[in-house]
Amino acid sequence: MLIKLMGLFSHLAGAREIEIKVEGKRRVGDILREVIPRFDEIRDKIIIVNGKVASEDVEVGDNDIVKLMPVLSGG
Repeated sequence: MLIKLMGLFSHLAGAREIEIKVEGKRRVGDILREVIPRFDEIRDKIIIVNGKVASEDVEVGDNDIVKLMPVLSGG
């Protein structure tokens, strides 16, 4: 599985992309917690799985592409 990280998440993980092996199907939120320090401290985030916005409960496998970005606000 390929995880593409943007913004603060790439800083926390120390990489813009992480490639990991996923056996079977797992929840994307569980995987992200394992590879990104302080993942749960960032409350507002967007998870995209294979080009579609997804929740942390979506199951992913080894061939999926996940993109993770923080929600930015401002005015």
